[in-house]
Amino acid sequence: MINAWEAVRAAIDAEDLAAIAALLTGFDDAQRREVARELPRYLPVAEQAGERADRERNRRREVRWRELTVQAEEAGVSIWELPEGYAMMTHHQHVGVRWMEPVRVAGAGAIAGAAAVASWLSKPRLVRRRARADLDEIPPILQVVAARPAAWQEDLAVRLALRLRAARPRPDDVRVRLALALLRATGAEPPRHDPLTLAWVAAATAAELSRDPLLDAMVPRLFEAEGVGRLLRDDGELGAALARLSADGRIKRAALLDGCRTRFLRGGEAADLRFFITLHDLLDPSAEEVAPHARDYAATLSLPAANVADLALRQLRRLKATPPAEAVESLLFRSEGRLVRAGLALLDRVLKEPSEDVDAYAPALAAALVCESAEARERAVKLAVKHAGRFGPDAAGTIREIVPMLPPGPGAALAGVFGGEAVPEPPRPRFQPQPLPAVPESEPMPLITHAQVLARVTLREFDWLQPERWLDGFVRLASDERRESLIAELAPLAARNLEYRWGPWWDISDWAAAMARELIEPGAERRAMPDGRADPARRVPETAHAAMWRLMPMARFAEVYQSLLDGRMPPYLLATPTRVNGLLDAEALVERLEGFERDGVQALPLDLRQALLRLGRGSVTADAVRRAALLTTPSGRLVHRWLTDRPADPEVVLRWTTHEGDPRVEAELVLGPEYAELFGDLLVPRPWDEACERLLPVLAGHRELAAAISVYSLMSTWPMNKPTARDLDRLVLADGPGGPGLALLLARHLLEGPDGDGVRPLLLLAASGGLPGAELGRQLAVLLNRGQDRPADAIAALAEAARLGAHREVWQVMTGLLPAYLPGAGERANSVHTRLMRLAAEVAGWAEARGEVPAVAELAGRARTSELVRQARALHTLLTAPA
Repeated sequence: MINAWEAVRAAIDAEDLAAIAALLTGFDDAQRREVARELPRYLPVAEQAGERADRERNRRREVRWRELTVQAEEAGVSIWELPEGYAMMTHHQHVGVRWMEPVRVAGAGAIAGAAAVASWLSKPRLVRRRARADLDEIPPILQVVAARPAAWQEDLAVRLALRLRAARPRPDDVRVRLALALLRATGAEPPRHDPLTLAWVAAATAAELSRDPLLDAMVPRLFEAEGVGRLLRDDGELGAALARLSADGRIKRAALLDGCRTRFLRGGEAADLRFFITLHDLLDPSAEEVAPHARDYAATLSLPAANVADLALRQLRRLKATPPAEAVESLLFRSEGRLVRAGLALLDRVLKEPSEDVDAYAPALAAALVCESAEARERAVKLAVKHAGRFGPDAAGTIREIVPMLPPGPGAALAGVFGGEAVPEPPRPRFQPQPLPAVPESEPMPLITHAQVLARVTLREFDWLQPERWLDGFVRLASDERRESLIAELAPLAARNLEYRWGPWWDISDWAAAMARELIEPGAERRAMPDGRADPARRVPETAHAAMWRLMPMARFAEVYQSLLDGRMPPYLLATPTRVNGLLDAEALVERLEGFERDGVQALPLDLRQALLRLGRGSVTADAVRRAALLTTPSGRLVHRWLTDRPADPEVVLRWTTHEGDPRVEAELVLGPEYAELFGDLLVPRPWDEACERLLPVLAGHRELAAAISVYSLMSTWPMNKPTARDLDRLVLADGPGGPGLALLLARHLLEGPDGDGVRPLLLLAASGGLPGAELGRQLAVLLNRGQDRPADAIAALAEAARLGAHREVWQVMTGLLPAYLPGAGERANSVHTRLMRLAAEVAGWAEARGEVPAVAELAGRARTSELVRQARALHTLLTAPA
């Protein structure tokens, strides 16, 4: 006689599911009891053996993979081009954990009680989250279960169904697959268990739905089980399949429609009801099917989900009957403008019907009079005044009670026909502008006048100020009687190990060390080079390989170093800032050039270029111009021309692009010939961002250029250098006209609201006359139109700035913002547009603005009246009135 357990164990070890099922279906009760007794004790042994087998399979797979890799290399092809390699890469599934299924099948066929089998199949250590594609346990489990009595099979199917728990079940979950398969195979009545319904929904396929034995039982539960709507939010198949089955007569159409209506009345989130709305629309009930359920549809109008209310309204309109008063009132109490307008249209239809008793609709009209939408309130006032004579005393009293709750204008209109006391028009307070804040001056640049101080300066990569002071101090100290003291103090720095043959030199300390060594040991570099040449310029990084803020200081160090090598180093530099923000005062520059002419010193070209980029426009005085006119050298004449007839600043054009899906803002600079000669070679394309904090000292007299280059990464989600609120503060203290770059950065911070970092810079720029107002409005519109989610905060920030004294400048912002942001013909307006227009009208009054704005004029001329149109008319009237 066969040893039952030994035979089953051998099949388990061989992972042969079919053999296990065949054995157990052929065993008698005693043999099955023997297997059931031994199986739990064998579980850890099977697990360990399975893990060993898994490791061996994985080892063989890795060996084979290495063999294929070698074959591919020898053939000069990718491993993807080998059929076996492609299969292993594209169809690879971890080959481990194959011992579970044999043990589960054995337990299902050997354990006596249905409850015990359900517990065995639900053991956490025996449950795989996803079913294996190559080891399907369902057929053998169905085979061994089929050998049991019918009642036992149904009991097991129900128990496994009730053990389902997931709110978002996966169709390939082994528990889901097995529970559904047993219910279908046994014909058991599915228990009323929400997770089971969700499991059936998750596993249902449109192609097999009509043949599913569970269809009739599960369809009604779609409308009852919690979570079905959430699971089917993005359904694209089940709804259409159910509609087809109802058209074919496989499912009762009335049951589906009743189910949808029942689900609507239960309420819930709009997204969770989307599937049922779609199903209802696919069924497309006729007016005859809708009429008996009109009350149900009307009841859904007051529920929170707007999409359900839209559906109900469509169905009620199809009936072409007088809507119930409570339905109209429900619509007028809603917050959605389209539904309020629909309620007003229904109310208008009722009030126009001579045969209707309109008193029942007085509460609905009262609700419209106090709704959130100003447009709806205005329309409701017109309806009430027009049909006042049709209301009885009680209904008129209901409307009269609303009069004190309304603004003065609408309240007075109603009081004229219904009686009551309207709220009086409040006196309009006179605007008292506040003085703009004083723009703080940047502190003077601290120069180094002692060699001991210079020797203690630490040169850091990201600190522009210390290298600038060091370079200036080195030139001054090396050019007068302090030279010997400087040589003594720089000896440690000169001893630094230098690689003259290698480049580029990225560390500014290397340049300083080379200069110190040349000062102490003239000709040191030439002696160190095989060809006896000293050429510092070859160690400067290529223009495209270094950010401008990093390249310019290194190039200036190289230029001074070359002048030291050539014995023509000037006694001081032209470009050393006079302010810690990088600006150079005009009088200081002229004085330095006067000294150069007296001493017969030629200006270093790059030093002169840097000086012009830092030259402060606000520091130009009549005396500086007079003295510059006396200069005779080419550099002196150039500076005089910049003081009297400065070239037009570069034009900045911003272009929004993406890099690998990440938003970027590229600045295109249109240079005139003077600026092209000045620094056009520095503006080559670079594959990275520029930090505004470090770029601004190079371009201190041209803040727009620094801002425009640095906003490249302003909206990036990548870890890049992004201009910050501190950078905006630095730009305020810099010099030069503002443009799109500065405006975009300021607009970005205005989105933070009145308590953010945008209002104070706006006030300071307004005080200095440097605010690009209209451009700021255009850039703010760009951000809002690109989906920035804080338009109300930006409007509040502009209102705060106007209140604090920048009312004229904020009006200039409006002249750029309104045309670019207001809705055009055919576009929908929203509450933000209305708030913006209201603020524009208020600020225009404060600023005594005049001059037509075409976008405002177009809105003001529209036939349909809304709060936005009303505010546009008020603003247009103000702008076109005589001064």
